[in-house]
Amino acid sequence: MFLGIQRWHIGCVCLLAALFGLQSAHGDAPREHFDGAGDSRLLRFDGGPSSPVNPPHIDLIRYDIGGWIPNDAVDSLFRGVWTDAAADFFRLDLVFDGLVNPPGLSFPANIFFFGDNPLLGFVEFDIDANVLTGGELIGPQFRYHGAAGRFGAPATSDRFDGRVSMDTCPGSFDADIGTGPYFPERSGEEFSLAFLWGSVSTLDVGSNGDFSFDPGEAWIVRGPFLNRAHGFDDFILVCCSNGLPTYNPPVDLLFLHSVDTDTTLVSLVYPLNQNGAVAMAGGVSETPDCCANNQSSIEEGLDHVAISAQFATATDRNDVNFPLIEDWEFQFAADYLAPKDWVVNAIFAGVYTDVDSITPGLAWTDITPNVLTHDYNGDGGVDMDDVTLFDAFLSSEDGGPCDADGVADGVYTIIDFGNGFDVHDANYDGVVDADDRPPEPDPAALFDADGDGDLDLKDYAIFQRCIVSMPGDPMPIFCDDIDTNDDGDITTIEITPFGEFMGGPGNILFNAGGLMQQHP
Repeated sequence: MFLGIQRWHIGCVCLLAALFGLQSAHGDAPREHFDGAGDSRLLRFDGGPSSPVNPPHIDLIRYDIGGWIPNDAVDSLFRGVWTDAAADFFRLDLVFDGLVNPPGLSFPANIFFFGDNPLLGFVEFDIDANVLTGGELIGPQFRYHGAAGRFGAPATSDRFDGRVSMDTCPGSFDADIGTGPYFPERSGEEFSLAFLWGSVSTLDVGSNGDFSFDPGEAWIVRGPFLNRAHGFDDFILVCCSNGLPTYNPPVDLLFLHSVDTDTTLVSLVYPLNQNGAVAMAGGVSETPDCCANNQSSIEEGLDHVAISAQFATATDRNDVNFPLIEDWEFQFAADYLAPKDWVVNAIFAGVYTDVDSITPGLAWTDITPNVLTHDYNGDGGVDMDDVTLFDAFLSSEDGGPCDADGVADGVYTIIDFGNGFDVHDANYDGVVDADDRPPEPDPAALFDADGDGDLDLKDYAIFQRCIVSMPGDPMPIFCDDIDTNDDGDITTIEITPFGEFMGGPGNILFNAGGLMQQHP
C-alpha cells in the first residue's frame, strides 16, 4: 500500500494544541457523553484461556459531537469552534485512556505497523434518530447490536429492545431483518465510522520520523473510514462511475496524544452538506452526485438514499430488508443535519499477542452505551427478576440443542466460544454455570423504602402507610418495592420479615454501607 507522507517535528504538546485546537473558548459546547475510565474488558474472539502478552488497552472515556466551524477548511479542519447553529460540518471527538494508535496495514502481519495499541471498532450514527430506518447487513455480529451482549447484559434503552443479540444460537446473523430471535441488523444506523486494518491510505506525520505513533505526537491519517450503512446497498440506484452502491468517502482523522493526561484524542471533521464539501475543495464547486470519491457530504449520501427509496421497484418493495430504507422515501436529509440529535453507539476491539503464539489475536474491550452485567431484563438494575431469568435459562437450555456438550449437567457449554457467546456467561469463560449466577439481593434491602441504604423509622412510616390501605383499594405506587411477592397487598409475608429486620438484639440490619451487621 502506498503511503503519501509528510513529516514535521513538533517538540511539545502545547504546540500541538495550538496547531489543532480542540475548540475556541467562544464556541458553543458539543454534546458530551461520558463513558468512564477503567470499564474496559478483555473478551477474546478465540476464547483462549491464557493471559496475553501486550494486552490491548482500548478504553473509551468520553465522546463529544456537534456542529463545527473550521477556521480553514482547506488546511486546518481541526482548528475552529463548536456551534449550535446550522453548520456545514460536524465534528466527533473520541477520547481514549492511554496511547492509542491508528490501525495497521493488514492483519495479522502488519497490524502493529503504527504502534502496539491499534484501534479497531465501529462508531454508528443513527442520524434520523429512527431505529426503524437504516441498518447493517454486512457483519452485524461485529457491531454494537451483535456483540454488546458479550459484556453480560442487553442494553437498557427501549430502542435496543429485541435488537441486541443475547447469544449466537441458533444464529441471528443472516442478513435478513425478518428472522429472529434477535434483530441486530435493524440497528437504525445511517453512517458509521469504521476503524479497520488496511484503511490508512495517506499520512501527515508529526513525529520523530518513523511510523510509530509515540507519546505526544499528532498525526492526520486519511482513508475510507466513513461508511454509509450497507443495509441500503441492495436498493441504491447505482449512478457513480465505480458502479458500486456503497458510499464511503475518504476522510481525515486526527490522532493526538497528550502526555499530560495520557489520553488519545481521535477526531473526525466531515461536511454535513455540499457547502462544506465546496469549502474543503477551496471554493471550487461541482454538481452534487451520488459519488463519495469527489465532493461528498452526509446530506448528499442521504439524499441518494431518499431518491433510491422513491424510485424503488416492486421487487425492491417486496424484499424482506426493504423496511431499512422504506421511510426515507418521505424523509429529507436536510432535516437531520443537527449532530447533537444523532444517536451514537460504539464498540471497540484491541489486538494482543498470546503467550503461546506470535500470531496477534483480537479482543472486544469497550462499548457505549454501557450495559450492567447480569441485568438480563434490561431494567437498569440487578434483582431477583434477573436471578429468576438466569435460573430459567440454565434449567431450560442445559443439555439442549445449543449446549455444546449436550448433557444436562448444570453447565451450558457455548458452541465455538469466542466466535460464539451467550449473555448469561457473565465471566466470559465459555460456559454458563453457577459461577455466572447473579448475586441475590440482600433481603433487608427490599424494605429500604426511602432508598437511603438503611432501615430506620422513616422506612417504618412508609411501610405502615402501605399496611393500613383499605382492603380492595389500589396499593400506592411507593409500596411496589415493599410488596415482595408482587400480589398487590402488604400482608404477613412482608410484615413478618420487616419486623425481624427492625427489632431486637442479634437481628440482622441493613446498614448505609451496604453491609450486613448484627444489632449491638
